[in-house]
Amino acid sequence: MKKRLVWMACLAMAGACLPVGAENVSFRITYDLNSIGGGDVNSWLSAANTLWQDWSKNVGGQLTGEFFPIEYGSSYQFEMRIPIYKGFALNLGGTYLTSTSEGTVDFSGDSGRQNESQRLRNQIKAIPVKIGFSLNLRMPFFPKLLVTTGAGRHIVFVRYNTEDRYDASFSTGGQDFNYWYERSNSYKSEALGFYMTAGIELQVFKFLALVGEFEKVWSEVDGFKGEFTYSDFSDTNTNGKASLYYYENAAFGLEGHYPVLAGHENRPVGSTISSVRQGKLNFSGQSLRFGIRFIF
Repeated sequence: MKKRLVWMACLAMAGACLPVGAENVSFRITYDLNSIGGGDVNSWLSAANTLWQDWSKNVGGQLTGEFFPIEYGSSYQFEMRIPIYKGFALNLGGTYLTSTSEGTVDFSGDSGRQNESQRLRNQIKAIPVKIGFSLNLRMPFFPKLLVTTGAGRHIVFVRYNTEDRYDASFSTGGQDFNYWYERSNSYKSEALGFYMTAGIELQVFKFLALVGEFEKVWSEVDGFKGEFTYSDFSDTNTNGKASLYYYENAAFGLEGHYPVLAGHENRPVGSTISSVRQGKLNFSGQSLRFGIRFIF
């Protein structure tokens, strides 16, 4: 009964709202508090930390350091609102997201004859663009307050760069062995998703309004392709084009499989590899934003 009364009150309030009359073109700047997942990058980095921990327990030794996840910070969003008819408007907006994570793991065997180190650096730069429509309703008891709702397409253009450096030294049988490799990849891709918004606007002056808004985005990006370079201790130096894949791989000397995110010229295959698919970056999430709207 209480839920029914709440819904009836919400519907009555919505029905009492009035469409905005003649509206001018406006420009909005908002500060976003983002909550966006890292997708396959963070899954891989978490698995890499687990792999090193399992390796240290299995071999016996001291492990220090860790790989840190991708985390998008707050950002500014810019939006143009172009009125069409009585509160119905076209919205064009965009923002810029970037995150860099870097970590190093060092392992020293208990025997003192084994030392390993791995450094991983990941950087994501993204430009999300929004194209949609909004409905803006004026509160009858407070004409300076607008209730806004919107929806549309979310287009994101992404560049993903990653670097992997591994060094190892072993002593056995009176001989020393050194092994290392260095790999870097630069990928690009884009995706078409959806967004929805709900918010309020308080007009404090004829040309200025304060804005508060909640936004939900559904967007996953795959199909990453780009350039790679590789070199190692054997004087191998190669470069070319690679696609980004996510799969599970069995690690040498350990039980179980560990998720891997890596670039390959061809789809990876092998007896130790399973669950292969395209690598994905996740831009789905929600954000709470506050800002101002300039009314022309």
